[in-house]
Amino acid sequence: MAEEIDAFGYFDLTPQEQSSETSAITAAMAGIASGIIKVPEGVVSLGAELIDLGFDTDLAAKVETAFDKINIFEEVADDRAIGKIVETMIQIGVPGGIGFKLASGAVKAKKAGNYMDAAGMNLQKAAKKANDFNKTLGRKKFLAGMAGGVGGEAFVANVEEIGSFGDVFEAGPTQLEETTDEGGREDAGKKLMNRLKFGAESPVTLLAGYGAGKAIKAAVQRGRRLEFSNSKLDQYFNKVFSGLRARGAKPQEIFEGKMAEKGATMADTNRAMELVKNIDRQVDTMFPTIKSLFDKTTETRKANIYKGLNDVLFSDNIGKKISSSKSAPIYKLLKDNKASDESIKSIFTSLNGARETFSQLINASSNAPKDVKTLQSLMGNRVKEYLGNTYRIFEDNSILPYMKYEPTEEAINNTKKFFKDYAAKNGKKLTDFQAETMVSTVIKSAQKQKSSPGLPFKYVDDTAADEGPELDKFFKNILTDQIKPGRILAETKGKDKATIQALFGKIEDPRFSIYNSMTKLSSIARKNELFERLAKQDDAVKAAVTKNTPAGARGFFFDDSLEAAAALPNQDIVELDKYLLPFFKDEFTVNPLQGKFTSKAIAEGLGDSSRALQFLFEPRPGATGVEKGLTWGYRNLILFPKAASQVAKTILAPVTHFRNIFSATGFSAANGIFFENPAVVGRAFADAFAPLQTGAPIKRALGKVTGVGFDEAAANARYRKLLDLGVVNSQVQLGDVKNLLRDVRFGENLNLAKPLESMMKKLTAGTGRKAKAFMKGAEDLYTAEDDFFKIANFAVERLRLKNAYTAAGRKFTDDLLDNQAADIVRNTVPNYAYVSDTVRALRRLPLGTFMSFPSEILRTTTNIAQRAIREIKDPALRNIGIKRLIGLSTVMYIAPNVVQSGFQILNDVTNEQLSALKQYLPEWSKNSTILPIRSKDGELKYIDFSHGNAYDVATRPIQTLINEVQKGITDEEVLMKGLLRGMGQAAGELASPFISEAIYTEAALDIIAREGRTREGRQLYTDKTPTGEKIKIITNHLAKAMLPFSYQQINRLYQAATDKPSKRGEFFEVPDELLGFAGFRAVKVDPVRAMGFKIADYQRGVRESRGLFTGGSESVLKGGPKTARDVIERFIAANKAKFNTDKEMLKNIRAADILDTDMDSIRREFNERGLKRVYTNLENDIFVPYFPSKNIQREFRQIAENIDMDNPFEEARDVLLDIQDDIRELSFDDQFDIDIEEYLPSYDQVLAVPQTPAIDPNVIQPVQQASVSQTGLTPSEQALLSPEEQAIRLRQRGMA
Repeated sequence: MAEEIDAFGYFDLTPQEQSSETSAITAAMAGIASGIIKVPEGVVSLGAELIDLGFDTDLAAKVETAFDKINIFEEVADDRAIGKIVETMIQIGVPGGIGFKLASGAVKAKKAGNYMDAAGMNLQKAAKKANDFNKTLGRKKFLAGMAGGVGGEAFVANVEEIGSFGDVFEAGPTQLEETTDEGGREDAGKKLMNRLKFGAESPVTLLAGYGAGKAIKAAVQRGRRLEFSNSKLDQYFNKVFSGLRARGAKPQEIFEGKMAEKGATMADTNRAMELVKNIDRQVDTMFPTIKSLFDKTTETRKANIYKGLNDVLFSDNIGKKISSSKSAPIYKLLKDNKASDESIKSIFTSLNGARETFSQLINASSNAPKDVKTLQSLMGNRVKEYLGNTYRIFEDNSILPYMKYEPTEEAINNTKKFFKDYAAKNGKKLTDFQAETMVSTVIKSAQKQKSSPGLPFKYVDDTAADEGPELDKFFKNILTDQIKPGRILAETKGKDKATIQALFGKIEDPRFSIYNSMTKLSSIARKNELFERLAKQDDAVKAAVTKNTPAGARGFFFDDSLEAAAALPNQDIVELDKYLLPFFKDEFTVNPLQGKFTSKAIAEGLGDSSRALQFLFEPRPGATGVEKGLTWGYRNLILFPKAASQVAKTILAPVTHFRNIFSATGFSAANGIFFENPAVVGRAFADAFAPLQTGAPIKRALGKVTGVGFDEAAANARYRKLLDLGVVNSQVQLGDVKNLLRDVRFGENLNLAKPLESMMKKLTAGTGRKAKAFMKGAEDLYTAEDDFFKIANFAVERLRLKNAYTAAGRKFTDDLLDNQAADIVRNTVPNYAYVSDTVRALRRLPLGTFMSFPSEILRTTTNIAQRAIREIKDPALRNIGIKRLIGLSTVMYIAPNVVQSGFQILNDVTNEQLSALKQYLPEWSKNSTILPIRSKDGELKYIDFSHGNAYDVATRPIQTLINEVQKGITDEEVLMKGLLRGMGQAAGELASPFISEAIYTEAALDIIAREGRTREGRQLYTDKTPTGEKIKIITNHLAKAMLPFSYQQINRLYQAATDKPSKRGEFFEVPDELLGFAGFRAVKVDPVRAMGFKIADYQRGVRESRGLFTGGSESVLKGGPKTARDVIERFIAANKAKFNTDKEMLKNIRAADILDTDMDSIRREFNERGLKRVYTNLENDIFVPYFPSKNIQREFRQIAENIDMDNPFEEARDVLLDIQDDIRELSFDDQFDIDIEEYLPSYDQVLAVPQTPAIDPNVIQPVQQASVSQTGLTPSEQALLSPEEQAIRLRQRGMA
């Protein structure tokens, strides 16, 4: 039979050769086949065991031998963890599933019989009765099914190989009995009992799985309004999971409305940037760089042009185009500076475009026609004044004190004079000190403000006399810091206003004016649109309400609290006005939801949802000086270094840019994009280049060369549409960085060049501007890398939807296609807008690095699978769904395994060698997909493929579980041990991105908490390191965490190119380091060098194993009186730990040998550390047990004397020596399986003690009576028997 199946001659290989050849896919397929064969084996072997039990035969052993011959797949399956897992799942799942289905079906059939007469009843009543009954039927079906599943698991073959929870913890009623293959009644009884124990654990696992399933199902029931349920459990689930959902506690409708608001705001900002860039570019063409270097008047002439453009921008009515009379002077100025007609036309197109957008946004900010008319009448006054005024005191608001904007001496003196003159005119006299104090107060108040003053829609008549504010109140408010900078500007007129404007540093530049005005107006307009949309949605929802409409679907906003409570049960009902007050401060914007009531969750969702953990870095109102100091320290000493290191490792790191592109390619592949027509995909990616917001000069140049041209306006319009749809400008890591910078009051513009600009200003003109331009360019490039693939994905998704609907004869519109394609991209490609509030808040902790990214990978991976399944169910979209599912499977599982296998074949690396290589991987690569490489001289290296694979976040927990099961197979453990250990470590891998130390935090803790040692164990310095050298090492270590430009990678490339060794004596190769820029650096495997770290770990493990006997909470040397049994238990625990420590070190030695390492060098590493004998023992498979030293034994005696008790060590000595002798014989290929009960006297032995001969009662009896009459036990029984065994002994003597 083997010859027929084995077409490739696999079974002709030796077991060692088979191990080297078995791939994961082969093992999985063999696992399926073996599991199927084991199902009937389990049934037959159960019957054979029952016969053996009754007739004392060995039929079960013969059955097992027969099936071993039939099942040619088992050996292949058991060679790899994935095969073993699949085999186990099938042999448990099939009989258990059949039992579950039969039992639950029986309950359903029985109940159906009871309700057969329902047909004769009124149909509606029958349906209601059936519905009520089904609520309880589901639970009964589950319990019956569970019982059936337990029965089904009795048919599982070889439960001893799988193991139980009792085996994992080596205790408990479900720990399986050891069996043999000899057969007979006793062995059959043990096997049957093992089946019973194995099945008995099923209710626990089934109930746990049922509970978890209910929780997950509840979490995803968005449309079922769990938050409004009467069930406390449902409410709890909602509370827990709402923090992990993108929408949080907000209804889906409100979440989508806020997403639309954000998209429109981003589109407005993009429009502003487009206009500003065009003006900047056109003006720059008049002042070439070379000419500017030698012409000292360039900056002055530029300033005059910008001032003129700014004046004309706000001339006349900004609701109309600029008149020719107003444009004439600036037109002449531009011509005088050699501007071309084309440039002038382009500039005025931008200015008029800005005015048009201003008007549109102002109109969108109002809710009624009369408000629009009022605003139009004010355009020439307050609105225009607001739009045209931008101040440096609000723009240059650095976190560094010496970088803040400072007014000129002249501006300060003029303001002092203004205050003194105004006071004198009103009969008051101010001293210089008083006037200076007032000026200082105004400046500080303005510097505290994070942005320019709000929109002053409240009308102030500019035609009135040049009167100032009421003097006493005005000055009092200034001195008590109660007057806001915007109010000062609003309440001063004429030349006095100009004085205050000069103090604040008025900017007369159309670029600032356009950008700031549009962003401010957009914020108001889009928020207003949001509330109008929500009000209309609310009306529509209420209009569709019927008596069967569930809670939570009856509307969101209500006229009174009682009505709200009825529609939104089990919620805190609040008045909405106070939550929306910040958005409706002026008298012209009208709140359409004014006076409404809603739930607290909805009200908070409409406001600022970023307050979580804010107390860490922002002092509360009225905070004490201590609190202010603590928040300042946290913000600047913890969060700022974290933010700076993240900037350095993302937009300023070439390696990360390459990885960004590689990850984005994976996102496209996972959605099956590359399975579409290559011509279509190619065109989508070609078209995606044009809308990118970077590389415009290149695009214009290519347009000229190709003769196709480049329509920049159309490309920008297309990008704004994608912004509006929420497709682009949503790079996840960048979102984390920007928000973290905002938390530390740095601003979102990543303008790290401000300090450089000021410091370098005197040394070289323009350096600061170039640095800022570089930072902005790096940020734009980082965003473009992400946008490029999202735009292409959108195009392909849209086209394949269109083709599918056309083929199916379905009607569609362009808007429908746009919205559906955008929804797919938003939910299947990481998008910062969809990161939950909880995960966003975690950035404010000194833990985790870019936590939003792994959370988005998990969200989008799930969404891709769910969408594929939904599409497969739809005949029109089935083809798309199949491609999407294949794409996801390929990226997550097939590609990594195929690539790894390909590298093994190309580099002649066996599975055994790969496993040996993994012994020498750093901790972070232990569960990675490893690609082995051999250099020309045969030297083995590896690439951590997972390092550049974005989906590793989702696959690593699974890989971790498989790795642990594989370790268990190698160590001949029961499957359950490796499975549970793997599940624990998999959970750790899943949580790692969220709880691990941040980049800078890790470096700081290496110094503060780990006392000069890295998390991987590398020693930075010791107590003997000179102070000066120690300071240098600490400074360099902390600086490395914040170094940009992939410094270490570039430095290694330089060392490789110049053939220079590193400080550790390592030599690098150019090809390896070039691959490093793409995130796939080839790392040399050096067991000799790594052995030093392994030995340090080994020595620490040996110390800790001894500590299990002498130290810790379970120490036998402290914590009160101890028994001999306590001593024996800790002796076994200590030796088990030492055995496993020795075993791990032997794995390292054997792995080094498998990797063809010079074993003399390995031996030398041990010899130099005084471990020559240790190496010899390990090499010869000799275990040297731990035995308490003479000092420890002396301490036992001392303690016994101090507390006047028998010495437990002396009572246990003989047993300890027996155990020592036995474990000396263990091979490191064995399991350390020592049962304490085997070394304690059994009850039969106790009963077999000969009768004590008669003795003289006058001599001995008093002592014996004292001992026996008090306890009923001999001293040995008291020392060695457990309390339960002592009770049994007393019952045997009739004394209990």
